[in-house]
Amino acid sequence: MEIRITESRRQSKTKYRKQLSDILLETALIGLTAGAGLWLVLEMLTESGQMLPLLGSVLLTALLCSVTERMEKCGIYIRCGVAAATAGGLFLLYRQILDGFALYWNTVADTFGSRAGIYFTRFDTADIMAEDTARLVFLIYLGMAAAVIGFLILRFRIYVLVFLEIFVLPFMMVLTGKEPESGVGVAFYMGIFLEINYLLARSGRKRYSEQSSRAFWFGGILTCLVLMAAGVFLGQIMPAADYAASELVAEAKQEALNVVNDLRYRKGKINSLPDGQLKKCGAWTASDETALKVTMKDPESLYLRGFTGSVYDGSFWKSIDTEDAYKQKNLFYWLHQDGFYGETQLNQARSLVEDDTLSDKISGISIENVKADSEYLYIPYEMAELPSGYEGETSLTDSMLKAKGFFGQKNYSFQTNKNLVKDFTVLGARIYQALAQGDDTAYREDESYYNTFVYSQDTELPASLETLFRKELGDGGNREQGHTDYYTAISRIRAYLEKNMTYSTATDVYTKKGDFTENFISRSKIGHSVHYATAAALMFRYYGIPSRYVEGYLITPEDIKDKKAGDTVEISGKNGHAWTEIYIDGLGWVPVEMTPEYYSVMKEADLTAGLEAKGAKAASIPEAESEPPAEENLQTHWSLKLALFGIEKLLILLLALFDTFCLVFILTVCSLRIRANYRRKKLFTGADERLAVRAMAGYARVLYAHGSDLYSEEVQRQYREISRIGQRAAFSPHAVSEEERKNTAICIGRMKAELKKAKNWYENWIMKYIERLY
Repeated sequence: MEIRITESRRQSKTKYRKQLSDILLETALIGLTAGAGLWLVLEMLTESGQMLPLLGSVLLTALLCSVTERMEKCGIYIRCGVAAATAGGLFLLYRQILDGFALYWNTVADTFGSRAGIYFTRFDTADIMAEDTARLVFLIYLGMAAAVIGFLILRFRIYVLVFLEIFVLPFMMVLTGKEPESGVGVAFYMGIFLEINYLLARSGRKRYSEQSSRAFWFGGILTCLVLMAAGVFLGQIMPAADYAASELVAEAKQEALNVVNDLRYRKGKINSLPDGQLKKCGAWTASDETALKVTMKDPESLYLRGFTGSVYDGSFWKSIDTEDAYKQKNLFYWLHQDGFYGETQLNQARSLVEDDTLSDKISGISIENVKADSEYLYIPYEMAELPSGYEGETSLTDSMLKAKGFFGQKNYSFQTNKNLVKDFTVLGARIYQALAQGDDTAYREDESYYNTFVYSQDTELPASLETLFRKELGDGGNREQGHTDYYTAISRIRAYLEKNMTYSTATDVYTKKGDFTENFISRSKIGHSVHYATAAALMFRYYGIPSRYVEGYLITPEDIKDKKAGDTVEISGKNGHAWTEIYIDGLGWVPVEMTPEYYSVMKEADLTAGLEAKGAKAASIPEAESEPPAEENLQTHWSLKLALFGIEKLLILLLALFDTFCLVFILTVCSLRIRANYRRKKLFTGADERLAVRAMAGYARVLYAHGSDLYSEEVQRQYREISRIGQRAAFSPHAVSEEERKNTAICIGRMKAELKKAKNWYENWIMKYIERLY
């Protein structure tokens, strides 16, 4: 009887120790994944430092869930009571919780809007008085919800959600451009590593053991040490400040982003339009393959604009910065509420004037993107209304339409007028008269707001280029008092480019440091449409005229020749083109052809009619010394090479660290296994029969605990027999015979053989190297 009581007490203590270990482990896992993960996300989205209440709420709730889950009798009542108390708190504090949610939501909306160009509706929080209290209450309840979700993931072994957690931080970093706090990030990924191992260990019939718990904690600590060592090593190689300011790192990031965009939007190289990345622009190449299929009810020659660049930095064109665009969100919200869109302004202006010589026939057009860049929609200047689903588009401030969907949009339809670009000078004169007479005050007011934005955004010019243009073009006038009249600016820019630049499709990639346009104007003097459109757009800005760089496709008069209503026009890659667009006051954006080789491709407006608007007068163009065209020289894209070299070094370093971790882990578990087997063998083969049998019986009990129903009836019978022998060896003075020792060893061998056969490869690996059972 005394033996049974002692054994029962021992089993009870073992059970409690195991439960305590499981409780602490589950609480820690939920804290590391749900708590640290939510901490990182909120910190990246809200930049709030008030995260300790959140973490405390997660840990306490996780501990409560884990404890009550193991309380067989009163656990359900305690959970019901806690749930009722939580519901009561929600009822009493619902106002503070909603206020806290609104405050955090507005901050998140600002972050997404200013950094990712994703706009969310904001709440009115002007009436909230105790903001700190509202934030605190919301964080506490948010932590409780996160802990419950984390507990359910563990309890029901939802592997998918655990693996998805891995991609949360990279996804947030791409969207916001922020880097998470390194210490919390290491803890978060260490928690995911431990949680995956925890779920895999509990996936079979085997119950999670204390030895497995210690092994997983050891693996997590080892992982943390390796990550810390890697961080110190990287910090020695390149300090954080140097890393953030490194041109190599910036180029590597840009190249990685280009690779992702190529996979998403570009299904083959249809032509060499660079998407605004000027220092990737080399010789002009294009294929005869179909880029777009355009079906028009009334076939018409049109400019189809895609990528539109507003911001120039010497190396590339890009659309307006997302942070600057977000500051203008209210302006564009009200403009769009009034039905005013920059993309449809030309047709809207046409509707305000009466002139039978101008087209007013609206018809449908459908576009199928076959091989062109699918990141943007290709739309004409005469578009009458936006395609379905694009109303309210504001993140690009009406400069272009970015296609929806992860891989872009291949098919879209809209309504458009016939070609108004070829008559934009006449239309500009007519709309000027209509606005001067006071017609349509709503359009005039909306255009004045949009006009102010355009002049503030699309007249920016680097100081170095302003100095260069003053030397090459002469006095550009005082831009604060008005711009040079359109006709004079167009004539002078064209004259300068025709006289001093040489058109050639065989140009080198400009990879050196320095300004792309400055190199084109001062040194190489050779280029194609990308070079001409870039230089002209900046020269217009020098004259005070808002301008942008555009890439797209031309539907030429030759393409629609002999086409009937409803026919499909196939636009090849060779129709790809870059041009300049300028803003005509009161009228909107219109394309202006500045590449000499394309003057006669599209029908052009009469530039002498309607463009004599008065402004600052420019001085005459100085004569420039003629220089021979630079010798063509095939250059290597060194920026790309350096970026790839940096990525290669980083990958090699990460692989080396990973290999080091794997090597240390393998050596550690192997050495511990060898040590455990040596000690076990030493006990089993010892001279003392009683100690050897007692050790073997204890080992058999551990094997049996991994699944009693896994063994055959014969092995179970043998196990019960050696259990009695082990108890006698441990608690009675009677001697143990050599035959009993031999039978115990035989039983252990059979148990190991049947256990290995019943378990899968992962469970066998855990038992062999982590729990070190054999």
